Amino acid sequence: MGASTSSKSPPCDENEDVTFDHFEILRAIGKGSFGKVCVVQKNDTKKMYAMKYMNKQKCVERNEVRNVFKELQIMQGLEHPFLVNLW
Repeated sequence: MGASTSSKSPPCDENEDVTFDHFEILRAIGKGSFGKVCVVQKNDTKKMYAMKYMNKQKCVERNEVRNVFKELQIMQGLEHPFLVNLW
């Protein structure tokens, strides 16, 4: 635990820019106070991932920006078989 990178390979080459358009949303998993999580499939490899996305304007309006960055900081430091790893 605590590694900054996952031992599993990321969904793309680190030099390649990946956008929302590279994925197809398959179904919703859940919804939180400042984001939604969906199962997505990468168009070129057909691999499935969980993707969290959020509305920046709503985060700012609700004063949730600190919470978003704290979650990002925590996720970057985790690597665990029972938790979703951040790429």
